[in-house]
Amino acid sequence: MLRRVSTRVFTCWTLLFLMLLSLVGGPAAPAAGLDLPGLYDRLKDEPAYQSYRQELLEEYRELNSSGQAMDGDIRSFLADVQERLANADTSSLKDEDDVNALVMKTAAEVLLTGNYSTLANALAATSDFQSILKGNFPPALEPVRREVVNALLGGGGQVAGGGGAVVPPTGTEEEFKRDAAAGIVTWRVRPEAAAGIKDNKLVLSLSGETVPIRTFSLPPALLQDLGQKKAELELDYGPVVLTLPAASLAALSVSGGADLTCRQESPDPAQIKDVNGPAYRAAGMVYTLTAGEKAGLPAGISARIKYEERQGLDRDLLGVYQVQSDGTIVYCGGRGVEGSPYLEFALPGAGSYIVLEYRADFADLAGHWAARDVEIMAARHIAAGVGEGRFEPDREITRAEFTSLLQRVLGLPAPGAVTGFSDVPPEAWYAPSVAAAVRAGLVHGYEDKTFKPDNPVTRAEMAAMLANALALKGQAVRQESGRVEAVLRNFKDQMDVPSWARSAMATAVTAGIIGGRDGGLAPLEHATRAEAVVMLKRLMESRG
Repeated sequence: MLRRVSTRVFTCWTLLFLMLLSLVGGPAAPAAGLDLPGLYDRLKDEPAYQSYRQELLEEYRELNSSGQAMDGDIRSFLADVQERLANADTSSLKDEDDVNALVMKTAAEVLLTGNYSTLANALAATSDFQSILKGNFPPALEPVRREVVNALLGGGGQVAGGGGAVVPPTGTEEEFKRDAAAGIVTWRVRPEAAAGIKDNKLVLSLSGETVPIRTFSLPPALLQDLGQKKAELELDYGPVVLTLPAASLAALSVSGGADLTCRQESPDPAQIKDVNGPAYRAAGMVYTLTAGEKAGLPAGISARIKYEERQGLDRDLLGVYQVQSDGTIVYCGGRGVEGSPYLEFALPGAGSYIVLEYRADFADLAGHWAARDVEIMAARHIAAGVGEGRFEPDREITRAEFTSLLQRVLGLPAPGAVTGFSDVPPEAWYAPSVAAAVRAGLVHGYEDKTFKPDNPVTRAEMAAMLANALALKGQAVRQESGRVEAVLRNFKDQMDVPSWARSAMATAVTAGIIGGRDGGLAPLEHATRAEAVVMLKRLMESRG
């Protein structure tokens, strides 16, 4: 009995059609003499597409033992799609949604003829295409999708940069050079491009290109003009987007301009695991960002990098990492961009970057109430184990440990280790964190000028530090008259909250960071490692 043909089938064929169109040199309407079956013959051996084709081939062989038959089916299907698109009316296409609808409709019509049931059922069984159903194309294919959209719109519509993007000119070779053999495109942007500023931002887009190396060559006159107008510059490479503030542009203009390049390549999963451990899994391509010889790539600018959604990949465990020359990696953070498969982070500077999934495996967290939160915070490189695959979630956490975690969560710089506390020697592992937290006003010592770093932290002490952290984030909770007592009276042991901690405890409760423990606040009891990690995760995710 044949499997039911789902919407996924149509989407998968849309993807296949887009992949084939990527082999066309330059924008052209689908009806303009394309040989889609011939293009498929070339595509079969392209390394970038092997993982997609291989999964389909395995499913097809379960229904029909001949892989050659699948190739024949695909060639025939593409011929039918090509014929129908050649006869389609594209004059009414206005935007990306119109293009998607046309391609989906055409693929569906061909599949529903009944001539490709084996192929359709094989597609319905594949798993690698699930992310495409959500509109999340793999990084290697996203430029293809955008190129096809532009092609079907006749070059009149733009899908990059959130609207209003400036794309490469169709003018002279001096302005735009494409070396297909070397996989390089270079856009020598003219100063007149500043006329494209919209909403105080200029967006330049090479997202429609499919080659692995893309360069924006930016003249000093353009950079100076943008700096004077206090306009941002967004460089959209497709899978990587950089946003340079006006201050950075002014610095680059003094250097004589910049050649900002993004090069993408496939990662080596085995090397990642061999060098960094088995907990890491690649979730996209490696992107190397450079600024040429004229100037360095500004540090601290906002960057977005795309990841590839695959079956079994956990979004909450993804992060951006800088890849060092020896293969080791450095965590750079990464916040999800709502509605799209990108992570946003502050770029440390030139270098190679990749999105990785990190799964910490702590044997003593199985079935624990805080297991998921600890797993996520471990992926953010905030929480760490104690060795031998253990986390010890129910062990009391010390003042030094909690202060160190809080400093990492807030990203406080820790350039020194002098604290002024008699029991915090400068060589102690926690001294820089304590010094940073004291400078930020997060934590205080005792009247005898000690910090008592090895003492377990009480929940009241933790509440005070968390309330200070909220204030530092600009999320201080305004406590109106009587509000503190109104919040605390909901807990059976509210009278145990010390006077110095009552306002802070009410603030942490109101912000949703501290919850109850068996109907009370347990303010004088010691906090556990699990409780601390959960509260710090809530602090990280608080929005004020």
